[in-house]
Amino acid sequence: MLAFLVNTDVQPEVPQDWADLLDPKYNGQVALSGDPRTSNQAIQSVFAASLANGGSLDDAQPGLDYFADLNAAGNLVPLIANNGLVATGEIPVRITWDYNALSAIDTFEGNPKAEVVIPESGRFAGVYVQAISAYAPHPNAAKLWMEFLYSDEGQTIWMKGYCHPIREEDMRARGVIPDDLLAKLPDVSGAVFPTLDQLNAASELITTNWDSAVGADVKAAP
Repeated sequence: MLAFLVNTDVQPEVPQDWADLLDPKYNGQVALSGDPRTSNQAIQSVFAASLANGGSLDDAQPGLDYFADLNAAGNLVPLIANNGLVATGEIPVRITWDYNALSAIDTFEGNPKAEVVIPESGRFAGVYVQAISAYAPHPNAAKLWMEFLYSDEGQTIWMKGYCHPIREEDMRARGVIPDDLLAKLPDVSGAVFPTLDQLNAASELITTNWDSAVGADVKAAP
């Protein structure tokens, strides 16, 4: 799930939604976790912003328009955000996957203080796909491994890494998720899952039109 990782020592007013990032208080403070012309995480961040700004899973253009406004406002930092830049305060607001953001807070150990926010709108879920190779030398062993991954125990291991496994909703309903994990995992209700065709179409639109629509040359920090 895409989220905002916020260094609250630098920016104590924590944004709760995409629209908040346009506020002048976030001038020079917001960055993507990649170049939207090449990075899947950044591309899907633009896609998520589209959903929060009148777009749909079949129309990512409002996401480009949103980032054009963010850039014009001076709020978008043209650097690829990472946890180190958040920690130093150079980039107080990082747009990233929630599992990356939550694990970052663990590594900060309270210095700096930070929060993770799942935006109120444009809740966008990224999907990782698992499969067994047709050429697996031991396919039955691979099948057993897959069975384990989808068991309660295997799904709990994913959650310990702050991922949202496919059976999380079922496990919540049955009350089998440890309380300490429930306390750490954010509410991601309302998340949408694009199809592969929708992802491909949005990626083509965003990578092709980022320069002309937004004009921010996002690069790695020197």
